Amino acid sequence: MKRLDDSTLERIAETICGSGPDYSVPGPYRSKSEIYRFLRRAGVEPQGQSSTRKWFVLESLQVLDQERSGSLLPASLDKVLVRLASPQEYGGDAATTQAVIENLNQILLVEGLQLSLVGVQPRLQEKAPGFAAAKPTRPRRDPPPNFEQLVGEPRLAKILSFRWDEAQRCVESSAHLAAVVMMGSILEGVLFYRAESNLAIVNRAKAAPKDRTGSPKPLHEWSLSHLIDVAHEVGWLQGDVKRFSHALRDSRNIVHPYVQRLQQDIPDEDTCSICWQVVRAAVSDLLAIDEQIRPETRK
Repeated sequence: MKRLDDSTLERIAETICGSGPDYSVPGPYRSKSEIYRFLRRAGVEPQGQSSTRKWFVLESLQVLDQERSGSLLPASLDKVLVRLASPQEYGGDAATTQAVIENLNQILLVEGLQLSLVGVQPRLQEKAPGFAAAKPTRPRRDPPPNFEQLVGEPRLAKILSFRWDEAQRCVESSAHLAAVVMMGSILEGVLFYRAESNLAIVNRAKAAPKDRTGSPKPLHEWSLSHLIDVAHEVGWLQGDVKRFSHALRDSRNIVHPYVQRLQQDIPDEDTCSICWQVVRAAVSDLLAIDEQIRPETRK
């Protein structure tokens, strides 16, 4: 029975966290509560203490890696890997299952291990240690995060998921201005819904725009700049995400030809790359605190 290197455990932790705003790995995004449920489906108890998803998972894996019972690996760690490679974890989706197994095998190859399916049951086997040769591949699109969890409205979630994919299609086609506009619309969409669902909270914010009487303006009169500032003030966006969100807003605003003429900006691939990281980070912040936020009764 062998112990896994911490760098191997870290990459496995990223795979458990799933794709989306944080990590470019196959498989679904898992929130903190979904990670708890995943580990329990694997038959193990969560052991981490960190509030951050990745470090929480890594701490749990490090504890499991110290168990004394098992064959190739400690028994509980084996259970986690087998569950992570199971078609049951992905609703029987063959493409996702295969992508996750290929990713895990690339991670495990240096440890002399390999996962394979026997029917629909994953098995961990020994393999000659090595490393995967680099091969040119088409950049993989980031799958949409769980927008329905984020906004709680199926129709809006579908719209945001479409725009998430559309933004990436625009980048692939070198339609950089269109891509930036799509990214800005995603940011505005998720922030507007969160504000609309928590009116009492956002209306108390100092950054909320006021009318002549000092009362908060109706939400439909708020700009994206207001939404960003208020989201930061009430704790939904971290400081760095706030700053870069304003940069994305500035880039998005050149959708207006007059503004573009004044700023003399032409978005390019680098602009899109930066803006995409902003969108992913903002969505990640909102998902991370999603379970702590409960919409108040609208007034």
